[in-house]
Order: sequence, then C-alpha cells, then structure tokens
Amino acid sequence: MGRPLLLPLASCTQPSLVGGKALGLAHLLTGGFPVPPGFCVTTEAYDRALHAPGFSSVEQWQVALHSSGAERQRILAHCRTIIQNYDIVELTAKIVEQVRRLDVPLHGLWAVRSSATNEDGPHASFAGVYLTRLGIPLEEIGSSVKDLWLSIWDERVLNYHAASGLSETAPTMAVVIQPLLEAQAAGVVYSVHPLTGKATQVMINAVAGLAAALVDGSATPDQYVVEIAENSQPVRISERTVVGQTQALRMTNQGLRSMPLSGETVGCAVLSDDRLFALARAAKQIEKVFGHPVDLEWLYDERGLWLLQARPISGLVGPRRLTNDDCEWSRANFKETLPELPSPLGLSFLEQFMDRYIVAPYRRLGCQIPEGISSVRILKGRPYINMTLFYSLVAQLKGDPSLLTEQMGGEVLVRPPEVRLLGWAALARAGVVMMAEMRKAVRDGPAWFAEMKVMVVEHCPDRIQTLSGGEISLRLDAIAKRLDEQELTFGIAGGVAQCLQALGAVLPRWLGEDWRALLNGALQGQAAVISAQQIVRLAEIAEMVRRDPSAMSLFTGEGWDPGEVRRKLEGTEVLRAFTRYLADYGHRGVGESDVMSPRFADRPDLLLSVLRTQVLAPTSATPADILQRQTRVRERALAEIRTRFGWRFHRWAFFSWWYRRLCRFFALREANRHHLMYYSAATRTLLLRLGKWLVEQGRFSSPEDIFYLTVEARADLLAGGSRDWQGMIQARRAERDHDATMTVPDTIQDWCEVVRSTDTSSSVDPDGVFRGIPISGGQVIGPVRFVRSMEDWTRVCRGDILVVSVIDPGMAPLFGVAAGLVAEMGGTLSHGAIIAREYGLPAVANVSGVTTGLKEGDQISLDAERGEIIVQVRAGATA
Repeated sequence: MGRPLLLPLASCTQPSLVGGKALGLAHLLTGGFPVPPGFCVTTEAYDRALHAPGFSSVEQWQVALHSSGAERQRILAHCRTIIQNYDIVELTAKIVEQVRRLDVPLHGLWAVRSSATNEDGPHASFAGVYLTRLGIPLEEIGSSVKDLWLSIWDERVLNYHAASGLSETAPTMAVVIQPLLEAQAAGVVYSVHPLTGKATQVMINAVAGLAAALVDGSATPDQYVVEIAENSQPVRISERTVVGQTQALRMTNQGLRSMPLSGETVGCAVLSDDRLFALARAAKQIEKVFGHPVDLEWLYDERGLWLLQARPISGLVGPRRLTNDDCEWSRANFKETLPELPSPLGLSFLEQFMDRYIVAPYRRLGCQIPEGISSVRILKGRPYINMTLFYSLVAQLKGDPSLLTEQMGGEVLVRPPEVRLLGWAALARAGVVMMAEMRKAVRDGPAWFAEMKVMVVEHCPDRIQTLSGGEISLRLDAIAKRLDEQELTFGIAGGVAQCLQALGAVLPRWLGEDWRALLNGALQGQAAVISAQQIVRLAEIAEMVRRDPSAMSLFTGEGWDPGEVRRKLEGTEVLRAFTRYLADYGHRGVGESDVMSPRFADRPDLLLSVLRTQVLAPTSATPADILQRQTRVRERALAEIRTRFGWRFHRWAFFSWWYRRLCRFFALREANRHHLMYYSAATRTLLLRLGKWLVEQGRFSSPEDIFYLTVEARADLLAGGSRDWQGMIQARRAERDHDATMTVPDTIQDWCEVVRSTDTSSSVDPDGVFRGIPISGGQVIGPVRFVRSMEDWTRVCRGDILVVSVIDPGMAPLFGVAAGLVAEMGGTLSHGAIIAREYGLPAVANVSGVTTGLKEGDQISLDAERGEIIVQVRAGATA
C-alpha cells in the first residue's frame, strides 16, 4: 500500500510523512487539547510534484546548499519551475473531498500552513521562514499548497538551514489545512521564560485579532509573564506590558486587513487575567505531556481557546543563576524582635549577624549558596529575610522546607527553587558537624550566658563615663570578639528544628489533626523558659502590692503618676522586688534586637503601669494560680497524648525522648535570646557613651547620632575618616523619616515589582473568618486592643485580646493582663510565640490582614485550637 497523500491531523504521527507542525498538532490532539479541525497534505504529494525524468530533488538540494550566487539561483529556479508545471487539479479534488468530511462550512476561508520535515524541531524552528497562506477560499487551496512547496526552494531557507548546523538531508514539505477562525486575540506562549530559562515563568505575547502581524514582526504585542507554583498552577502575573493596541488584523471580503478597534477595547490589555491564567495552565500541561518546554501558537475566538502550533523552544538557554531579585522575601522573624524602622546601625549589625552566625554555619555543613545571594535585604528601611535561600538550605540537608512557614511565619513560597540535595557522604558529614554544634550549645551555654550577664555590669554608665572614644571602641571590639568566639544560636536553632522535624513527621498520623494543639499544651508551664518567668515575677509583685495597704493606696489612687509612686515606695519591699525585676529583665524591651531601642530599665514607668493594671483587675491570677493552670494544661495534654498512643509503648517512648529534648532546646533558645540582650544592652550603653564623647568633641549634635552609622562607618569615623559625618547623619535621619511614611508589604514575591510600587492590600477569608497558625491553645472572647508601640501599654485592660503585627517577646509583661493574642505575622518558633505558649495565653499568628480588618474595640472570639478569629460585635454596634 502506498503512502497517503492526505491524513487527518490526529493520524499525523510519522515525521517524515507529515513534518513538524502536523506532528505537533497530532500530539496536542492525543493529549486532549483544543485544536481546530483539519488535515495534512503529506510529503508524498510534494515528492510526486518533484518527480521528473533525470531529476533528483535530494541531489539538487545538496548542490544548491554548497553553491552560491548565480549558480545557486539557477538551481533554485529550475526546481521551482518543475513544481509550477505540476498539474494540481487531481490533488485539489482530493483536498475538496477531505474538506467535506470535516463538517465545517464550505463557504468559509482557510488557513494553509507549512509543515516541513525540518520545521519545528528542537534545534531549529524555521519560524517565519516558510510560507503561510491565510484567508484562502476553498477553490484556491490547491494553488496555495503549491505556493508552500515552492517556498522550500528559497535562498533564505538554504541560509537558515546551513546556519542551524543541520544535516545536509533535503527537507520535504507537508501542508496543514484548517478553517480560518475569527480571532478575538491571538499570539504565542512559551511554557518557560525564553530569555532566562526559568521554568516558574510562562511568557505570553498577544495581539488583537489574528497573529500574522505578530509572527512577521509588523505588530508590537502585549507581553505578560505569569508566575507558576510548584504544582504547575499559575499564581500571579508578575509582568504586564500593555502597548495600547488600536488595530486588529481581521479577515474581510478584500482579504486580510488591519481594522481599527472599537470603543472600550482601544488601548486596553488584549487578554484578561482569566485568559492569561488559562493559557499559562495549558502551556504547563502541554509541557508535561510533550516532555519538554514548548512554544505554542494560540487563538481565542468566541468559543474559547484554540491551539494552532506546538513545538520545542529552540535555542533555549539553561536556567540562569539565581539572583536576589528571583528570591521571595519576608519580614517574618525579623519583625518580631526589631522595631518597625530599625536604625541604620541595627540593620548593619543584623546583616553581619545573619552572615556570620546563620549563613556561614550552613556553608560549614556543606550547603551550596549561589554567589551574590544574601540572607537580608532592605526596603524602605525594613529588613526582609530570604525565604528562598532558607528553603534551599533546609532542602539540601533533606529536611522538610514546607515547615518554614509554620515555624517562621510569612507565606508559603510561590516559586520553590530547584535544589540539589547533598549526597549521602556529605549529608553524614553535615550530621556530625550539626551534632557537634548542638552539643556545644548544651555544654557551653550556661557559662556563656553568665559571661554576657556580666557584660552589663562591667559596662554600666557609671563605670564608662570617663572613657575616651578610642577606649570605648576597644571595648566594643572586645565584646564583639567574644560573641564571635562563643555564639551558639545556630546550634540551638538546629536542636529545636531537629526535634520539631522528628515530631512533625509522626504525630499527625499518631494523634490526628489536633496534634499541634496537644503539643502546644504539653509545652506549657516549662519553668526553665526564662522569658516566660518574667510574667510570673510581675504577678508576684502585684500580689505584694495587694498585701501592703500603703502601696495599694498608691496604685489605686487618683492622678496616677508612676514617677511619684516610685519615689513614695522608697524603702518598701515592693520597690525592692521591682528593682530586682528590673535587674533581671530591665535589659529587655520592645524591638530589642536594635541597639537603638530603649529598654525597660529606660522606661520603668511603663512596667509600673502594667503592674497597676494587674492590681486594679477585679479578678487577677496569683502566681500560684498561673502555675497551677499551666500544670493542669500540660498534664492534661500529656495524658491525652498517652491515651491516644494506647498500647503502642514504643510511640510513647519515642515521643517522650523527643519531647524532653524539645523542652531542653526551647529553654536554651529563650535563655540564649535573653542573655544576648545583655550583650545588646552593654553595646547600647557603650555606643551612647561614644555618641556623648563625639558630641563633646563637636563632631555630633546628639549622642543618638551614633545609631545612624553602620558598623563599618563607625570604625571609619574612629579611624579618622574625613567624610561629612554630620551631613551623612542628617541625610539618614531624613531618609528614615520619609520611610516612616511609606507602607511596605510583609511578603515580597517579586522584588522589582514591589520596588516600583509599595502599595499593599489586606486579605480576609471570603467567609469573614480570619485564619492563622495556632500558637497556644484556648478559646476566649474579648475586645480588640491594638498594641503598636510601648505607648499603647497603658491602654491595655485585663481581658483584652491583643492584636499586633508580630509577637515581640518584649511584650511579655502584657501577657499577664491580656486574655488572648492575635498576630499578623509569626510562626510556631518565634520567641514571642514560645513565651505565649509557655504562659498559656491563647494565641494565633500569621493572620493575614488582621491589623487592617479589625478595629479597636471590636468584640471577637479567638479559637486558638483551630486558628480562627471571628468578629462577634463591631465597635460601636449594639450587641
């Protein structure tokens, strides 16, 4: 049986018979994708047209390929003449017969497209090289097929073939015939970014009407880039270039004509977001079916999406190296311990700390970090942590990076990076190094903590007031060197993460959906968590006030004046207890990771106001009540866990071992932070003395100017640098004031886009319920109280539900007054979350949009078991 002259598109499976375009369309049809009906005039018809006595098209192709000038033109002309002389009548009749079988209107117009055997391949596309005929009436299809056969014998085809490095095999021409659709919009879509090779980006070019003007380069298209998630679903449009089209290529009675767009469509985007997402989704699905990135020609008509071509993306570069602009960034983690606008010095120290004590240890474990990638980036004075980087680091070590959002807060990565896992030998080595870091933290922690506590005493203002700038600089360098030698944060954080990874791997199966709530309950009342002890200590002082009538009268009297109250308490046990409290916790504060932030010792009046709120409360928990409640919750949670394990004693043994280890590392984590703040407080005292000395030297206007230098600039200043320091400080103060007026997002998925526009929007679930991550179990109802700064502390009343941007551990004194806590950002491993959980305060974190969606005084229900917040009564409304 001879080779067929015509084939339905679905049967075009033999490349040498149907060429590249028909083969691609058949593949699309097999995958169930929308392709207009049609058929293929095979290469057999082309071969018959060139059949002549003594003539070999293969030999003539090779001769033409190696010749040039007049000789090449002679050969090409001879081949074209043979095709032109071929009688097309019989073939045309067969084409008309095939058209009738398509069940489409015969009076319509047709698209006749090339499908050469060297076309649409992985190494050369021949895009736009061969001829296409659009708007052809049925009776002219035969002659149009002959025109496409002729286009193979063309100078530019030979040149393109030679430049592509293809073999000398002569191509043959098949032809695809389909009805011409009335296009609303058309264009091309690449399943990966053709310039960067990024698999998480789909690029779309679109024009109004038919795409011929786009293909031949005579029209400028709208261009879009759609971001793709790990599950191959589109998530957002990261680039949108709308050129403002005013014309569309349409088919008219006079043929193809550029027609003006009408009314509201003029100048608008060609594609809606829904159509862009549909195109991107289809491109990734086709890529999966084809097994490689694809370049698709598409068209939308009134019925929907049609695909006109599918081919490999030729000349595709490999994915370029990851850059900071490609990464996703979050304010989570930083926002909980830094003020909204950290000082330039605080930002400088943060970058240094992250590089030296967090990123560098990962390098020692053998993790690969692309050159130029940083862990911290600053936008409008706010620091962001590189979530893409830490996802990659955890994944390289075969950890579960999906837990990052739960533990650190923020949003799930939209574009998880490609990660090359460590080999087993490297992983084993990393395990040994990590275990050594953990053992060091357990072994050296107590001594290092004690040393940092001494730093505050050695550098109190009275002892350093006579030091010169050089002497202060030496002391700053000395304690910084000790931090460099002794820092334990990485080992402690690794211990916590290890425990949570182990428990998180089994508890969902062993305990069920509420495993987090049970584990949170089991972690309450761990007396070793030093940050949570301050809440009980403050409650003890409140109890002392109630037992002392004279002290009670001071706290309950009219005209509250904390300074006057403190003066009148001189010599009392209450003041001595309060002084001891300041000695142990006065170095803490809100935004305490920035050395510029004031400490409790600088503002004792705020703590006295919190103490007064506890004293005035009609029902205030005593320290014994607090401890008993925590113990009950812990014991009840542990009992429930053991009951659910049943007779499976090995599960209880496994849980108990990891639970005890987790408690130990949680306590170490908070002790480490607590004592690092001694280091920070000592540094702050030295810096203020240095600032005062520079004022005395006439170089600064205010001691606080020192906080507007970076770490490097401070060293340069003391080394005799001759810059205009006052001008620099004034400029940075002005920039910080301007940044304070700006709004920035908490999460950045496209840095360049956000830099162009820093507007943000809040989000609430469609059902009106705010949802987040449960931090500490319990259900309460109470009024919303926003706490945005320490100035808001005096407005907090017992029973309020605190609503904050993040859970700053410096807020711990308020936890003894509040009924619940809701945070816009944060995760299970934040320092503030640990304190809230330890104290047993119902808390939910990572609640997107809550600070804008709620109003002061709203009555809300907080379900910290389910992570839900529901507004019961709006402020000012009648219940």
